[in-house]
Amino acid sequence: MVTVDGEENIQLKGTSNFKIYLNGKPSNMISSSPKDVLKSMPANTVKDIQVITDPGAKYDAEGVSGIINIVTQSNSSMGGYTATVNARADAQGGFGGGVYASLKYGKFGFTGRYNYYEWRRPEGKTESVRESFIDDNNKFLNSNGKSKTNGTGQFGSGELSYEIDTLNLINIGFNRYHGNAKTKNLGSFVEMLDKNKDLQYSYDQTGRNKNTYGGTDLNADYQRTFKKKDQLLTASYRLSLSPNDSESESYFENKTGAIPDMAVTNRQFTDADMKEHTFQIDFVTPFKKIEFGDKRTFDHSLETGAKYIIRINESNSGYDKFVAPDRWENVPNSNDKFKHEQDILAAYTGYNAKTGKWGLKAGLRYEATWLKAKFPINEEQNFNVDYSNLVPSATLTYQLKPAQNIRFGYNMRISRPGIWQLNPYVNSYDPTNIQYGNPELDAVKTHSLSMNYGNFSQKLNFNLNLAYDFENNGIEQLTIIDEGVSTTTYDNVSKRKNIGLNGYVNWSPSQKWNIYTNMSGRYTDLKANNGTGLSNSGFAGNIFAGGQFSVPYDFGVKDKPSFKGPLRFGVNIGAFSPDINLQGKRSAFFFHGFNVSKGFKDDRLSVRLFAQNPFIKEWDFKNKRATESFRDESIFTNRMRNFGIAFSFRFGEMKAQIQKTKRGINNDDTMSTGQGEGAQGGQGGGQN
Repeated sequence: MVTVDGEENIQLKGTSNFKIYLNGKPSNMISSSPKDVLKSMPANTVKDIQVITDPGAKYDAEGVSGIINIVTQSNSSMGGYTATVNARADAQGGFGGGVYASLKYGKFGFTGRYNYYEWRRPEGKTESVRESFIDDNNKFLNSNGKSKTNGTGQFGSGELSYEIDTLNLINIGFNRYHGNAKTKNLGSFVEMLDKNKDLQYSYDQTGRNKNTYGGTDLNADYQRTFKKKDQLLTASYRLSLSPNDSESESYFENKTGAIPDMAVTNRQFTDADMKEHTFQIDFVTPFKKIEFGDKRTFDHSLETGAKYIIRINESNSGYDKFVAPDRWENVPNSNDKFKHEQDILAAYTGYNAKTGKWGLKAGLRYEATWLKAKFPINEEQNFNVDYSNLVPSATLTYQLKPAQNIRFGYNMRISRPGIWQLNPYVNSYDPTNIQYGNPELDAVKTHSLSMNYGNFSQKLNFNLNLAYDFENNGIEQLTIIDEGVSTTTYDNVSKRKNIGLNGYVNWSPSQKWNIYTNMSGRYTDLKANNGTGLSNSGFAGNIFAGGQFSVPYDFGVKDKPSFKGPLRFGVNIGAFSPDINLQGKRSAFFFHGFNVSKGFKDDRLSVRLFAQNPFIKEWDFKNKRATESFRDESIFTNRMRNFGIAFSFRFGEMKAQIQKTKRGINNDDTMSTGQGEGAQGGQGGGQN
């Protein structure tokens, strides 16, 4: 149920509203820029990818459609030592490389990885048109231009494991990620026309943007096992730091007419970050098994835990305008300094039971939140909010056959806004399109009902999921027009209803062939609850399919051991329909790709060639919006065709297992901006 679209954005069950974990723990290293980090991670360091689409009470009450948990080889049955080096490059100028290592000595075990990469987006074209229905003087806004973007990133992680004895285990780990994206405006032309299409103003603009993002996680976990089977106690602490900074410079020339006040040469910045301390304890214990006379048994267990989070979001912003040669003048604003503090106390209890063909998971979670918003420059803007929630969840499973099951589930989830949605910093890089966050955003509550059917066999895996979810205070991006300038911010304005059907098929007719497809279709109904009468509805869907053919190890090289390794051919194809939002819809697109890889020295060395969209040179990404006061359309033309090469080499020998704690901290209660700003997705499904 996981797909990757033409721009390498990840979706689960057709939505971008999910969380990605690394070895059972959320990681800012991944959430800051998931497609960049995952693209750079060597595939042979990954053991499993788990999909959880019905999070239970032990997970934070996040309004997500699921969790993708990536389990690396440090969680496998290997030990001793091993290392893998990898590198890749593509025709657009991107490249990267890294190293992964795992070793075990006595009671100590260590795993670590480091990767560095650079990416390039060639020159692209932008066009936009906007028509106002309420302002005859500022009726038509037209713009066109060119830009190019590049960026760098590096990430590393490590985990040290110490087995005190057979019952006690300590893990200490870190994750560190740092990346940036730089966009250069090569020149854009903007003009405003009145209702008669007479020129009101025009100007040429050049400039640059730089966004810096990343994250650092430091964690410590203690695990205590008991003589009673499956009884487990864990205690954890995590420190998390997440910067999210941006800066820009704008230059305006050839100005004519009454241009907007913001269309002056300027430079601006915001330094935003999130600091988070988390303390957590979990305990799980099985009850005595009950045996019936007909040889049936009743297995049941209890899990409970508590968590305390101290989360501090801060931003420091500034705006300077150019007033004379070599002289800049600061323009102060009461929102230049902002602090958003959250204290969250959570406790949960879950009950699991299984008898015969029936299984039950039920849980109740309590969350209390104390929120403070502070504006040091103007303290009259300060405000406090306290609230608490009871969050129930339940899943009922029936086993039709040994490899077939049907599942019914209910979840209530809560989703809190992140720093970029809260930050009141005003981004006026484009003076006709201003953006800023909303510090008064409330947490979103989502209710979900789901039904899931799964059929699994050695050759065919089939999964079908039907889900319905609704929310009454969803966060949406809203745009209004005033005197020819559009202003975009976030607000809790949407009543959203989704009904979706998702399907997954994986067919392996033999060990050589693997064919798979993901399909998703949903109907979305959106209505604004702020009295504006805004509404939108429609169908959306996507399909992703692919296959791989493997040639046996000894294909033509029986007498050449150095060439011994598999030869694999792969193909993938996908299509995404326009996505629905409150004021319009986002672009549809199609993509395809091919790859071939060859293993050497019993697959220790692997070389891979890939082609992305070889039959599509460029694609026009179109976004449309329409309200009673305006309509607009923007087109970004992006180069799609790309070719590249990658290789990895593994060496060393593993003989012992590195132990890891089975539970850790999972803070998944904030919205992710890496997958799409404030997206609210479908719920439901099950746990695989």
